[in-house]
Amino acid sequence: MNYADIKFPDIQDGEGIRVALYVSGCHFHCKECHNKEAWDFSFGKKFTSDTIDEIMNLLKKPYVQGLSLLGGEPLEPANQEGLLPLVKRVKEELPKKDIWCWTGYNFDTDILPKMYVQNKVTKELLKNIDIMVDGQFEIENKIADLAFRGSTNQRKIDVQKSLVKGELVRLKFGDEARYETKKPKIMYFEEFKKSNKDLTNQESNNTIPVNFDIFEKSVQKQEPIREKTIQETIAAKGIE
Repeated sequence: MNYADIKFPDIQDGEGIRVALYVSGCHFHCKECHNKEAWDFSFGKKFTSDTIDEIMNLLKKPYVQGLSLLGGEPLEPANQEGLLPLVKRVKEELPKKDIWCWTGYNFDTDILPKMYVQNKVTKELLKNIDIMVDGQFEIENKIADLAFRGSTNQRKIDVQKSLVKGELVRLKFGDEARYETKKPKIMYFEEFKKSNKDLTNQESNNTIPVNFDIFEKSVQKQEPIREKTIQETIAAKGIE
């Protein structure tokens, strides 16, 4: 396995101060990927036992919260074999440090029912990972400055709870309100009547019926404010 970079200190890829390892090699080739050079499996430097020692020494610093695995694609088969000795050593020697992993694979369709079941290396790797951010980067779902991901389709997953339950256990990033908040739909009264909906028997669907006929009639009944003010002023002064 090759790796593109080791970033330290890193505060963008996971919570707290971290050591971030960017592996080389990825077949997804996401549109407008910010790390295209790491698509090449031969890019960067060879990942060796000396590299693991370097990362471990950084992780031993008391203010470092954990290790982040990015790429490239950490779950490419060749990269899994390269990463396994690292994550096992982290959990054996520094069990309080957490490990985050980013992948373009979908956890509930690709990883849990297939890779985890069919590949012994994947199974061992996942046993040592705490948080996974899954899904390919999608430019059409990109929002600037999202927490720990590039697009809104990517999910934060509690790996250990997911393995116990046998299904995806999703966590919040904390900024979902930026794109999940829905604005209420305003429906014209005639359109609302044609829909034959009875609000007294249904749950709210964020629809606000507005009867513009009643609104227009109420407006027509009001006297023009300017004309009324002039009349009252003349009456108060009297006519000489």
